[in-house]
Amino acid sequence: MTSPSNPLSTSGDHVDVVRREERLLLDTEVHATERVRLERYVVTEQQTFTVDVSREEVRLVREPITGGTRLPAGTTVGGRAPIVVVLHEEQVLVTKTIVPVERVTLHTHRVTEDQVVTETLGHEEVDVVDVPATRDVRR
Repeated sequence: MTSPSNPLSTSGDHVDVVRREERLLLDTEVHATERVRLERYVVTEQQTFTVDVSREEVRLVREPITGGTRLPAGTTVGGRAPIVVVLHEEQVLVTKTIVPVERVTLHTHRVTEDQVVTETLGHEEVDVVDVPATRDVRR
């Protein structure tokens, strides 16, 4: 009979020895190695734009009245009421809007590479060693 602690069994005219050796079992484990975070931040830069704007100006044009040109009826000479002309101008109106310009996507992918593992393994060997027999001296 062979027990786990004694790999030797004997029966009658022969002896059995179980030879053992170490075997390496390789496996992998998954460990978290890094945390990646996407963050958005605002970078400001000053930009200069040129915008055409217009305005109204007053131009005084004088024309001499010659000969028989008459003033229209109802026009009084010497009326003191002021004549008001409203002038207009364009002003630049600045409005900021936020518009989508790009979609950024983060993908993960698995990269597989070979990794060399070196380990020392032991094994048993069986040899026959001659031992001189002792005489049984019983008389």
